[in-house]
Amino acid sequence: MRRHRRFGAAAALLAAAVAAAAAAAEEPPRIRQGPYEIVLHLPPNGLFAGEEMEIEFSVARADRLDASGEPTPLTWARIEAVADMPSMPSMAPFDEIAHREESPGRYGVHPTFPHGGDYRLCLTIFPPEIPLVGDPRPTEAFVFDFPLTVADAASSPTRESAKVRPFSLDLATAPLHPVAGQPVELELRVRLAGSFEQREVVDFDVQHEKLMHLFVVSEDLTEFAHEHPELSGPGVFRLSHAFARPGRYRLFVDVAPHGAGSQVLSATVAVGGSGAPARAATPSAPPTVRAVLELPPEGIPAGRTVTVTAHIHDAKGRPVSDLEPWLGAMGHLLLVHQDAATFAHAHPDDREPGIGKDGRLPFLVRLPKPGSYKGWLQVKRAGRVETIELALDAGPAANVPP
Repeated sequence: MRRHRRFGAAAALLAAAVAAAAAAAEEPPRIRQGPYEIVLHLPPNGLFAGEEMEIEFSVARADRLDASGEPTPLTWARIEAVADMPSMPSMAPFDEIAHREESPGRYGVHPTFPHGGDYRLCLTIFPPEIPLVGDPRPTEAFVFDFPLTVADAASSPTRESAKVRPFSLDLATAPLHPVAGQPVELELRVRLAGSFEQREVVDFDVQHEKLMHLFVVSEDLTEFAHEHPELSGPGVFRLSHAFARPGRYRLFVDVAPHGAGSQVLSATVAVGGSGAPARAATPSAPPTVRAVLELPPEGIPAGRTVTVTAHIHDAKGRPVSDLEPWLGAMGHLLLVHQDAATFAHAHPDDREPGIGKDGRLPFLVRLPKPGSYKGWLQVKRAGRVETIELALDAGPAANVPP
C-alpha cells in the first residue's frame, strides 16, 4: 500500500492530493515476480489478533494475456503461505498450503495471529510447470513477501460472541478443588474449537525450546509462575503445581499447534484455603539484580510496538555483563493488564548487535489496551533464572500506524 505525502500548497492542490491518496489507499498490495503477479485481498476492516482471519490473493500469469489484455488467472498451483514476525524469529510461524476459492486464480488462507504487530506473509508459488521428482529439467519456485499490520484483539469490531477462535484450552485439576499450598496436578489439552467433534490437537511445534509455556498469574497480580508442562500422552500436558495463596488464578498458555503458529490461550482456576499465604518449604530466593526501564519519549501508546530498554544492574548498581541465554532468548518479559485477563509477551529485539552486553536488553513491547500492567522480567545469570517485578502504563492508542 502506497503512502501519501501532505503538501502545504493551495487548497485545490491539497484536495487533489487527498483524493489521490484515498484512491491509492484502496489499491490492494500487488507484487510481480518472474511471470507471476499476486494481488493481496485483505479483510475490509483489517487484520486482528486472537481470531481467525481470512486472507485471499489473486495469482495471474502476467506474461500471458487474455483476449481483453488482462493477465491470465493461474487456476492451479501449489502455494505455500507462511506468516511470521521478523522481529521475533523464535516465534513459531503459521504455515499452510493455500486453498482455491471459487473464482479462477483466487486462493485463500486462514491464519490466527497471537498478538498485534508487524508480520510478514511469504507466499511461495510452485507452478504446475515444475516437473516431477527425477525429471532432469530445472525447477524454480517464486517467492512473494507482503508486510502485514495486525491490530490488537481489543480493537476488533467483531462482537465477542461472534469471533471465530480456532483453538481453545481445556483445564482439569486433581484434586477437583485445589487448595493453596498443596500440590495439584494440572492437565491441559488444546482443542480445535468450533469443530463438530472438538478434536484435540496432538502435534505441536517447539518454540523457545519448549512445546508449551505456562504462565500462572493470580487475579490480584501478586503471584506469578512461569512453568513448562510436559507432554504425557497424545495432546495431554501435565504439571504438578502448588498455588501460594487462595484466590482466583488465570493460566496463560503459549503453544504452537503444528503449522498454525503461536497461539495464546487461557483458562481460570479457583484455589481455596484459609486466606493466609501458603509458601513452599523452599521459597525462591529474591533476585540479585534489578532493572531500570528506559521508555520512549512519547511513553507507550496502547496498540503500538515500541522499544522499552531494560538496563540490568547488580546489587551495587553496576551493569551486569554475564547474562546467559534462556529458552532461546536473552530475556523474557511477561506483562498482564490490571484486568488480569489481557496478556503480552515480549522478547529482546534480536536484530540489535551485542544483545545483552552490559546488561542492556531492548524489548519490543506492545500493550494491547490502555491501563496499568504488572510485569515480570526474567533473565538468567550463573545458571539461575531471576525474576524481576516491574510496572508499566499504556496510554491511549496513538493515531499512528501500529
